[in-house]
Amino acid sequence: MYEPSDDTWLAASLLGSVKTSLRQRRLKACADIGSGTGFLGLYTLVAGICEKTVFVDVYDNALLNTRLNIDLNGLGSRGLVVSSTEGLRDSSLHLVVSNPPYLPGIPSNEYEAALYAGARGFEVIVDVVREAHRLLVEGGLMVLVYSSLSNTEVVEGEISRYFNVREVKVKRFFFEELKGVVLEKKSGGS
Repeated sequence: MYEPSDDTWLAASLLGSVKTSLRQRRLKACADIGSGTGFLGLYTLVAGICEKTVFVDVYDNALLNTRLNIDLNGLGSRGLVVSSTEGLRDSSLHLVVSNPPYLPGIPSNEYEAALYAGARGFEVIVDVVREAHRLLVEGGLMVLVYSSLSNTEVVEGEISRYFNVREVKVKRFFFEELKGVVLEKKSGGS
């Protein structure tokens, strides 16, 4: 399971921008796709961004950890933990936040699955972008983090099919550049 790190803090800062833009209004339904520990989804609840948040992860350890963190924060009635987005209706969410795996590589265990996005480094990200598009209402928001190691041309091409970019934040390291974006679902969709 991936513990919060620089990319998590980048996504949280973008969620802070979303909160500011809402002007004391709460979004009805949100999701944290690839929740891991649940940090970002918990942030949406604690900061008053969302009324309810669905936490999605495919790994049992992540789901258990998320459930424990929801309960420890007294948010049990506002957080739903699931192992798939399949049961969620199309156009049912107002915000999706995701800090998916973004490094090129094939995972050989659960820990590596939180890091490696596929052989070319963008496969998981593209799946998350498409799924967010399906789940979001028209004009719904997505907060996403990815890396310069993720083949940004492919990632940003996929983003531009479904979303308008509202905000970009970049964090540079000597070996990579992390990019966090706030996206708005295009009207009419692709």
